[in-house]
Amino acid sequence: MVESDRKYSNADQVQCAVARHYERKHGAAYVAIGNLPKFDIQFADKITLEVKVDVMAGKTLNAAIEFWDVRRDKPTGILETTASLWLHCVPEGEALRCYELDTKRLLRLCIETGEMRTGGDYNSSLLKIIPLQKIREISNQDFYLETTQTRNVA
Repeated sequence: MVESDRKYSNADQVQCAVARHYERKHGAAYVAIGNLPKFDIQFADKITLEVKVDVMAGKTLNAAIEFWDVRRDKPTGILETTASLWLHCVPEGEALRCYELDTKRLLRLCIETGEMRTGGDYNSSLLKIIPLQKIREISNQDFYLETTQTRNVA
């Protein structure tokens, strides 16, 4: 892992920074620390958020949306989450550019378009590869997340 990738390798710290960003709009946040399947953050107003950091998207200009674990033969990512919103975060310079999407709308995009590939840990995940431009087009909003928590993640 190269240094620029390493600073975003701790998803829990990124999720905490995202929770702080959204708290003014949605109220206090519960951040699910660790790898929990249903969602990453739930806010006081019951909005739930799935947060994905896609380091390769900054290099390839394609988003990788995971949907199936071949080794365990079960849904993951977009097919497993119950989150109402999906936040796809892409490194851009010293910050993360975050695209907020309605989860159902992203799922529809994955069904209708994109190339299927394998990837992830041990190359055991099925992914849909979606041009980042299409992610931008269907996003509700995008913003930069630049905090000491994301910059100094080891």
